[in-house]
Amino acid sequence: MSLVRIERNEKVAELVLDREDKLNAFNDALFEDYENALHELGADSSVSVIIVRGAGRAFSVGWDVARPAPSTNGDAPAHRTAHEDWLRLRGHIRAFTAVFDLPKPVVASVHGYCMGGATLIPACADLAVVGDDTKIGWPVLPIGGGMLGPVAMSHLGPKKAKELSYTAGSHISGAEAASRGWANYAVPTDEVLDKTREIAREVSKTPLDMLEIKKRAANDVLIRQGFRETLDACAGWDALIHTAEGNRRMVAKLGELGISAARTWYAEGGSLAF
Repeated sequence: MSLVRIERNEKVAELVLDREDKLNAFNDALFEDYENALHELGADSSVSVIIVRGAGRAFSVGWDVARPAPSTNGDAPAHRTAHEDWLRLRGHIRAFTAVFDLPKPVVASVHGYCMGGATLIPACADLAVVGDDTKIGWPVLPIGGGMLGPVAMSHLGPKKAKELSYTAGSHISGAEAASRGWANYAVPTDEVLDKTREIAREVSKTPLDMLEIKKRAANDVLIRQGFRETLDACAGWDALIHTAEGNRRMVAKLGELGISAARTWYAEGGSLAF
């Protein structure tokens, strides 16, 4: 059974992340279904605009982070090699950022929670509508983190992006995201989808061939400013940080305590003993 569904209304198609019981966290199956659906809609000449949204209470909480099993000697669980990790991350980043390369406009409809890697989807979409109280956040433990900060700089500016990146569990509200240019509009949560559909309908009135040229022209400016190079570099930085001693210790603590207890441990300053 697919973990996404597609809903069509004239020239607007909605790609719905449909792993509601896990708050639309991305696992390998959802990555595959999501990429396949984007490819299908990108090639469909009857579709002019694509809405990406999440079913249930959240847009997406990002990666599906399973609790790592501790090793028998008490050390951190065995890690992939840096090269293996780089290859894995390249695939994930390709999926999260695919809306940038899609030939037609994509509007992200973001409600509830938009966390971790999932923040890359609205960041790379053409337009975004968020709920006023939507929580747009970074991982609650400093595990990894070589991709969200660099991408966020384009929308939030370097100072704010660094603050969010350096501080585990940091977040901004949908209202702040819109005020800083990360989203086009922030509206009450129960109005997010209606506002998204309104925008998508208006955009769809422009002929598809013109929309594709407009998107290529706009993205060409972003590419010249280095946005595409930032996306391509993210996997390398994230793979590198996964080799850091601090990251190894955090993963070991996550394996020992689980995410809820590890979050409390970190909030109470447990990492300061390292």
